[in-house]
Amino acid sequence: MPKTAILSDIHGNLHALRAVLAEIDAMGIEEIVCGGDTVGYGSQSAACVALIRERSTLCVLGNHDYYLGLLATQGRGILPERWKLNPVWAGIALAEQQLDKDALEWLDSLPWINQLEGSVLVHASLHEPEKWHYLTDVASTLATIEILRGKKRNIGFFGHTHRLAIFADPKAHAKVTGLGTDRFFVPANLACAITCGSVGQPREVDDHRASWVLWDPDERVIEFRRTKYPAIKAAKEILAAGLPPVSASRLLSQKETSEL
Repeated sequence: MPKTAILSDIHGNLHALRAVLAEIDAMGIEEIVCGGDTVGYGSQSAACVALIRERSTLCVLGNHDYYLGLLATQGRGILPERWKLNPVWAGIALAEQQLDKDALEWLDSLPWINQLEGSVLVHASLHEPEKWHYLTDVASTLATIEILRGKKRNIGFFGHTHRLAIFADPKAHAKVTGLGTDRFFVPANLACAITCGSVGQPREVDDHRASWVLWDPDERVIEFRRTKYPAIKAAKEILAAGLPPVSASRLLSQKETSEL
């Protein structure tokens, strides 16, 4: 089976998405999937949706995608007070203005869960996916790992946290093996939850590059990837669109933030 690039949480950041896709193309990777949240936070949600529809073979629903569907069908009465200052709702409201009916219907049609070779793709969690649980440590992943344990597809790929991490079944004897920097071998009988970072709003402590995962189902090797892109341009476009400054500053180092 071919290697698969797993992208998630693009969040309207077209500069980051284009840079990641260029790197994927340079590597000769043809299989691309999306873990949801293509919209929100950033200034170019419509362009990102169009590109993901063109390039990905499958996608799942993210919470920002879901909120956009609510806004599109129920109207702006559902927006909270002072929503323009809220990075989540301000980004979703802008996306609602940008996306046409066809794009909105495509997002609304996305499933909660999709299947990959030897694995599953979900935005938040396998247990109660509609409640958008965050998988941030072993304790928060236990309910999801229990679902994966013993299954043919015993690896789950998740977005939502905006961080790269592997959480293995704590009850298993088998262990994840490191293969050098950011490459890992997962034994066939080991249930794992992998969070895939974020293309458009990464939240690693000291690394602001776009983050994503490369999965080799034949070798059972997971690789954490990080891609440099013109984040200052993306941040300036967020501010120019009238979105909350925090949505811009999250993309940058302290030095870069001072240049805005």
